[in-house]
Amino acid sequence: MQTPTVLIVGAGAQGVITGYHLSLAGANVTFLVREGRRLALQSAQKLYCYDDASLKTFAGYGVVTSLAELVGREFDYALVTLDGPSCRSVEGTRLLTGIGDLFRAHQTIIIAGGVGVHDHFIKTTRLPEARILEGTLGCLAYQTDRVTLPLHPPTDPAELIKASFAYHHFSNRAGFMLAARPRKEAERFAALHNQSGVSKGIVMSPTLFEIMSTAFFPMTAMCDLAGWPDARTMSANSSLMYLGSAAMREVIGLPKNGWLGSLASPFLRKATLAMLLRKMEGDSLPLDFHAFNRFHHGGKVREQDIQAMKHSIASGAAAGRKMTRLRELVDKYEKHCAVVG
Repeated sequence: MQTPTVLIVGAGAQGVITGYHLSLAGANVTFLVREGRRLALQSAQKLYCYDDASLKTFAGYGVVTSLAELVGREFDYALVTLDGPSCRSVEGTRLLTGIGDLFRAHQTIIIAGGVGVHDHFIKTTRLPEARILEGTLGCLAYQTDRVTLPLHPPTDPAELIKASFAYHHFSNRAGFMLAARPRKEAERFAALHNQSGVSKGIVMSPTLFEIMSTAFFPMTAMCDLAGWPDARTMSANSSLMYLGSAAMREVIGLPKNGWLGSLASPFLRKATLAMLLRKMEGDSLPLDFHAFNRFHHGGKVREQDIQAMKHSIASGAAAGRKMTRLRELVDKYEKHCAVVG
């Protein structure tokens, strides 16, 4: 059988960890990165896996720094790992336009790895909707030189310090999650990812993917406002728990989420949110869930999270929803961010 070929745009945590699992699955992986990242990728990448407290080696991939280097090459998939604001920037839009032009005559499936960028990808690449997938990393991953997380047993600090990236799967072993739009292509990519033998590709309905992608942000905003405490301390903050859970209900219950949102929304109360926080905290161990989110959602992708919540407000307003609690939360959060930076 022909070896699957995957282009990954960006070599941050999402790109490298996904690329590693795809390489285990037998895919030929090439990274498209800025010139400044080429040197770091010339050596094999060392990845610390919290799942078994061991160091992994990722090598044998290709690296290019311009679309011009890809002319004449064909790929089965192109995963673009840029976050929402980066995709919508002038430079990001120009890159997506170039990707569309490069692969227009091929059958490459483009995977949008940012949050809420599916329609932007269709518009900028000018490729058929049937060739645009929406997906995101399903495990927790980070660059070890950007943050030092608290250590919990059985983490091996001697091995962790050798790694450029670290990652941890939840109990379902999800490594990459995809919206089933189009279903056939999503299932095809998931099947390829599953061949890694250690990480799963998960396909879900577009509605469930939307809910899971957007309802999470009011919770992280709530936790950021509280200073990223552990689940027990956060649960005791009645006012923020009320505001966060109410905002999440408004997002889940948006008309675009159909019957699934209408069914799920009423159950998201303070007690349910407290249980959810405790579960995520426990499932993340030995990786520290709250310290990870402080780094990731409290800094790295904070702008994307705020944009996503504002998009939910706009979506609700268009459907005649006031989105009172979500508006209140975003207002508090933006004022908080302006003070703490």
